[in-house]
Amino acid sequence: MSDLFTPSADWRRLPSRYATVRRLGALVSNLAATIVAGVAVGLLVDWRWAAGVAVVGLGWTGWRIVRAGRWVCAFGYAERDEDLLITQGLWNKHLTAIPYGRMLSVNVESGPVDRAWGLARVELVTASVQSAGRIPGLPQDEAAALRDRLIAAGEAQALPL
Repeated sequence: MSDLFTPSADWRRLPSRYATVRRLGALVSNLAATIVAGVAVGLLVDWRWAAGVAVVGLGWTGWRIVRAGRWVCAFGYAERDEDLLITQGLWNKHLTAIPYGRMLSVNVESGPVDRAWGLARVELVTASVQSAGRIPGLPQDEAAALRDRLIAAGEAQALPL
């Protein structure tokens, strides 16, 4: 069954520092939501219920922090002759094959947190929303090189007009 989601290819994985970025994002967003929900429940209902909200929120934060490392390890991409493969998912596995000839554009994005860690995200735009792909957490130089290779492969295999 694992061959269904990992066909023979030269798989590349995300760098481990991207797990740190995901962990920090989970920590900040979940703690902010837990504080807001806890204060709201404390003011509207009772402070004992607010403590319960805080415990649940902290548990969920811990779960997301642990899960971030596993998610990063489960993500991979492979460049083949005709297409780009992207696999991801812990419980629900996904494998996306994007033919180079179907790509419309390749975007590279890097937000402030990603830039602080020297990371970027490569996004492939196709005519179908279902087949678009994202590769997050790449080192910036690797993202630029991947962008250039994908554009060259897309131009070489573009469908004639």
